[in-house]
Amino acid sequence: MADAVNQMIHRDPALFYWILFPITIVMVLTGILRHYATILLATTPKKQTLLALREQRSLLRGINLRTNASQISSSAFNFRKNYLVSAYKHGTFLKDPENRGKAAGNPMTDPAAMEGMMGMMKGNMMMMIPQTVIMGWINAFFAGFVISVSSLSIL
Repeated sequence: MADAVNQMIHRDPALFYWILFPITIVMVLTGILRHYATILLATTPKKQTLLALREQRSLLRGINLRTNASQISSSAFNFRKNYLVSAYKHGTFLKDPENRGKAAGNPMTDPAAMEGMMGMMKGNMMMMIPQTVIMGWINAFFAGFVISVSSLSIL
């Protein structure tokens, strides 16, 4: 069998200055640009109606009661629990009590839900597009550079 040829790969001693330093600068500047672009594309949240806000806050009140049950006396906990349970059963805090027990509507037909999904899609695109541009930039400018040498032999 023939002996494997020992190749010596010479690396540039200024590798940090020519490759890693520019990549780091571009990544930081892209992060700053992405942050401000996300702020500019963000939609302002719509004001909720008083009834929707009451429903949301009552659910948070029940969650907080359950979470902090050990911080109050058992009689105070039971009083608050009984009040919230009876209010939840009677639908006191519902924003539209006439639709109680009915199936929820299709979220794809709700214009407010579509705006929320568009907002999420804009946020995802603000993450994907800069990453793709950076990968292409690194591939174009730094093609052919050897950054590390592996001790594993490739057959």
